[in-house]
Order: sequence, then structure tokens, then C-alpha cells
Amino acid sequence: MNSLATESLLPAQLAQLFLRLDPALDDSTLALLSELTAANQSGHVCLPIGHRPERRRLQASPLLGEPGSYAPLILDEAGRLYFAHLWFDEQNLARQLSQLASASLPQDADKVGQVLAVLFPASQGQAPDRQKQAAALAARQRLLVVSGGPGTGKTTTVVRLLAMLAMLAERPLVMAMAAPTGKAAARMSESVRNARDTLPVADAIRQQLPQQAQTLHRLLGLRPGMEQARYHAGHPLPLDVLVVDEASMIDLAMMARLVAALPSQARLILLGDRDQLASVDAGAVLGDLCSQVTYLPATRAWLAQAGAGALPPDEGQVAALADSVVLLTHSHRFRADSGIGALAALVNRGAALPALQLLQDGQHADIAQLPALDDQALWQQHQPYLDAVAADRPLEEIQAAFSRFMLLAAERSQVAQVNLRMESLLEQQGRKQAGRDWYAGRPVMITANDYGVGLFNGDIGFAVERTQGLRVAFPAADGSWREFAPGRLPEHETVFAMTVHKSQGSEFDTVWLQLPASPGPVLNRALVYTAITRARRCFAVAGSAAVWTHAVQLAPVRHSGLADLLSTIQR
Repeated sequence: MNSLATESLLPAQLAQLFLRLDPALDDSTLALLSELTAANQSGHVCLPIGHRPERRRLQASPLLGEPGSYAPLILDEAGRLYFAHLWFDEQNLARQLSQLASASLPQDADKVGQVLAVLFPASQGQAPDRQKQAAALAARQRLLVVSGGPGTGKTTTVVRLLAMLAMLAERPLVMAMAAPTGKAAARMSESVRNARDTLPVADAIRQQLPQQAQTLHRLLGLRPGMEQARYHAGHPLPLDVLVVDEASMIDLAMMARLVAALPSQARLILLGDRDQLASVDAGAVLGDLCSQVTYLPATRAWLAQAGAGALPPDEGQVAALADSVVLLTHSHRFRADSGIGALAALVNRGAALPALQLLQDGQHADIAQLPALDDQALWQQHQPYLDAVAADRPLEEIQAAFSRFMLLAAERSQVAQVNLRMESLLEQQGRKQAGRDWYAGRPVMITANDYGVGLFNGDIGFAVERTQGLRVAFPAADGSWREFAPGRLPEHETVFAMTVHKSQGSEFDTVWLQLPASPGPVLNRALVYTAITRARRCFAVAGSAAVWTHAVQLAPVRHSGLADLLSTIQR
């Protein structure tokens, strides 16, 4: 049974369970619980119910407990209704993060300043070097959250940061890198390998830096059918430093597992873009962590002594995560005259009409509004990739050709239609046999983790001709390639197009965004921003001005109590 069918059956199954536990439940209360289920499936951790009439009826049920009690449902003082497991995950995560953030480590500012001067040479600009400040904070913090848009230097920062930690440490450090998906882990591995080779440090320091990232599931030892991960609070991860990329994609339950599995001495460094789409499952953890950016006076003085410059003004009251969040704002990818950079900034502010005018005025060659998507335009964009496959070019060249273009869509139905259109065109060109699923050039994305084969959700491969028949080639994290017979692959789908959600962790030279015919529940500002920032060189959007305006004006909302919890824990 597919995931959509499972989701549609879940409310009815839960209603039957609740009725067995409390036969006195009336229809309105059952409807409220179905609403909570739907909210979780839409990414909300909880359901604010305020003083709705159903609240009094629910409070009379043994299903509902006060915060901390043993009951299937929890209602907190703010009127947020939770399934108990999510309430406990939220509470535990807030407590563990606050403990990490408050565990400041004594460091000599002058010594740190000397190391920073080597790794972060003086910049030409007048603005403070936020990358340098992030590294300095990591020297004295067990928790560091670094948020920034594309090209703001998150990878560069973390490579130099890790080198700094190795240079300051009294013994060699055990470091690890991870990401939510295989695709994001592979991209992180490649970026870090490229950056570490240019570090002005001794080989002994360079060798301490991790070379390969892994998925969070593999890091923790989470396998299908296993409730308990290999690593957990009772059996923590054997490491000193953990770096996690694409943190915006991590849901509440996974983040709670991850933080619980850290040993007491470990540092946790989270990288991501707080303005991107939140996780598919319940929670918007990175956004909650970045909701208040504050620094203690002593920390500001220490950074100045270490030569890291002045920190920006506080964005909230001093609370649990003080000194632990850094926002990178300067993009090195997009120049000052970049249309993509300007468009992303306008969308991020919710300025729908100025953003639309920017698309339409023709002043920027790297952004455009498309009148419509037609078969000829799609074929032309995919032509370099298809030609590379037909010419049996090296796999690296095929991958490079594929990364030149991607069509993104808000809805899965749009993606399915585009993939069918492309395969119909391939049949017309004689490159695919009608009725056959597999053909040379079929790009596929893995949609389920398979530890036996070593392929994971988000991995992208390409079907190529070999003497023994078709094989599907996937890049490995170490830069090599692995080839599989199509029948060995776990669940997968064709990706001549993909949803914006599945594009996270990827970049393409040219990105087209296809808007739906009418506004829908998944279409909002974060989705448009995420689509724009997948583009390295060109971005175009196809769809009506009305749908664009609605999407950009609609700020994403994820109901959660995590930000409130962190704001009430004082430092």
C-alpha cells in the first residue's frame, strides 16, 4: 500500500482506536481528533484549539492528560493539543538543546584569535565577517546553528570551523557529518572534500576532518522495522563533533532522536536555511531554533578580544539558545546585480507584486516569466542530457548534463504529467519502447532507504546501456560510481521533473517552476523561495500572476511549541 493510501486510512483507524479506549466520545470530539491527525500529516506538531466547545468534552475523556501525564493526548496551558509522543519529543528536545547551549567551554580569546587569523584572513569589505564569528562561537559552544541562504558560505564556514577545533584541541577529535537524505549527504561530502584541500593547515589537521557524510538514518543505525536505533541516550554516538547539513529538512522526531544520541562531550553544528521549506513530517525545528538570535554581553566582549568583530543586534530576549545561532546574510554566489538574488530576497519578504514586476521587466537575463510550458521547450532543455546518454559519454559528463536543468512543481500530479510527456516524446523519437518502463536515459530518484543495496531516499541515478544490458548508475559519496540492474533498485520514480520538496539539497544551472492552476495547501512563500534558490544561473516561472501573488504573500505556518519553550528557558 502506498503512503497516500496509508495517510487516508489513518484518521479512521485512529477514530476506531479512540472509541475502544473511550466509547463515550461524541462525533464532534472525534472530528477534532481527526483534525489533529490531519494537522500532523500537514507538518504541524500540535493543533491550537483555544476555547473551542470540543475542548470541554475532550477534557472529560480519559484520553486527555495534563502535560507530563501518561495519556494518549496532551493539552498544554496555551491550548495546544498534542499526540503524547510529539509532546514528549518537543519537551525533551527543548531541554537537551538548552543544556547543550548553556554548556559554554572556556577558551583563551587570544589563542582563538591567532587560529582565526590563519583560517579567516582579513576581508576587503567593511562588514563584519559572520563566517569568522560563527567559527569563534563554535570554539566556546557545544551547540551552534548556522543559517544562511544559497552561496552564503555555510560549507566554507564549517570546514574552516572544524579545522579550528582540531587546531585548538589537546587530542585528535572524532568528527562526523550527516544530512537528512543520501543526495544531501553526497553533495555535502563533495563540497567539504573540495574545501578541505585548500585549507592553510598542516596535513595532520586536514586528516582529522571528515571526508564523507552519511544519512541521519545510517548515522543513528535506524532501520525499517526497528523501533530502537543503534545509537541513543543509553548508547551514544562515539564522536566529539557532529555537523548536520540541510537542517531545515529534519522533523521534530528525528531531531529529538539525534540530540538524545549525542555524548556529553560532543559539539553539534546544524547548517541550513531557515527560510526554506520545513520538513515533510511534523515540525519546523530549524525555523524554531532561529526564531530568536541573541548574545550575552560577555560573549560579545570575548569575540571582540578574539578579533571576530561586532555581532549584530539581538532579535529577541536572552533565552535558552543565546550565543548559539548565527545568520549568514552575504551571498557569494549572487552578485549585487543578480536577478535570482534580488527575486529571492523579494519573495522572502512577501513582496509579491515587486517580485512579479522584477520577473516581467526584462532587466535581468537570469530570471523570466514563461507564458506556458510546451513539449518543445522541455525537450530542448533536456536535450544535452539525452544526447550525453545516447553518445555513451562518461558518467560524470552525463551527471553534469543532467544538472543543467530541472523542472520543479508544487504538486506531485504536475510532476507525473511532465514525466509522462517526456516519455511520450522519447517514444516518438524512437529512444523508448512503448510499454517498457526502462530505457537508456531514464533518470530515477530513490524514494525509500535500502541499507542492503546502499541506496537512500533522494539518491538520483541514470539508466545507461552496458554489454550485459541496462544498468542504473548512482554516484557514491567518495566520488566513484555504482551500477545496479534495474530490478535491484528499491522504490523509485522518474525525475525529468520533481516536486520542490524533493529538490531540497540539490542545485541546477537552470530551474523552471511550474505553478498549479489554482492555489493549494502546499503553495506558499517558502516553496517559491526554495525553488528559486535551487537555481545557479537561471530561474523562470510558469503560471498565472494571481497564483504567484497568492503563493508569495502566504507565509508558511507550522504549529509548534518549541520556540515558546526555548524562549522561556532563561540563561
